[in-house]
Amino acid sequence: MSVTNDLKFLWNLVWDPEKNGKKTMDFGGAVKLYYTLAVLAFIAYVVVGSIAIWLGLSVHGATTTFPAATLLALVHAVSYVALFWKGVITFFILLPLGIAVEALIYQLVGRVFLNAWKGTYEKTFTALVFSLFPLLLLYWLSVIPVFDALFIILAPIWSLIVLVIALSVQQKIRRLDALLIVLLKSFLTIFVLLLVGLSLVSALSYVLGTVAHNGILSFPWHNVTNGWQGMMNSTG
Repeated sequence: MSVTNDLKFLWNLVWDPEKNGKKTMDFGGAVKLYYTLAVLAFIAYVVVGSIAIWLGLSVHGATTTFPAATLLALVHAVSYVALFWKGVITFFILLPLGIAVEALIYQLVGRVFLNAWKGTYEKTFTALVFSLFPLLLLYWLSVIPVFDALFIILAPIWSLIVLVIALSVQQKIRRLDALLIVLLKSFLTIFVLLLVGLSLVSALSYVLGTVAHNGILSFPWHNVTNGWQGMMNSTG
């Protein structure tokens, strides 16, 4: 499939996931499709973000005096570099790794624990790749003040809708079942994170309690008292 056909398919997918979400793809094909849009999303993100920085939308309170202008130029230079590397890490590392892990979790929940489908990991991964297209399509809004709120609200909702529909058609289950699995997976993820967080807090509290009980963190008040009394006696 050419890049033009890929982009046409992606555009049709986000508007009609029921019809276009049935496309069968292997793992390599899904990854290729993701990076096709990720490259364009990265370019849009960097271009719009650079314009926003150039217009001063991310820098406030600057004046035109020489020292401030020099500092502003330095801040802009750092901002451009930070924008570029944030885009690289987000689009080409974090998001693809994230969907790979997410697909594994969904596969464990949907196939292993609930036995809701018999489909392969590739089908689940493909559905998750499809669900990222609205996010990639709108990501450039995240660097524009005011419009970033629209991105935060619209992108997750749109992605959730595409995910439910794509997962249902890829794994051949009802939409309601797909929605319930998505909600259950989210609940389990939050529960596990809370459990891990509480475990870490408990472990840290135990370590601090043990250290304090052994007197390592206790303040040597008796040394201060003895020193103070000795000073008073000497002056007396």
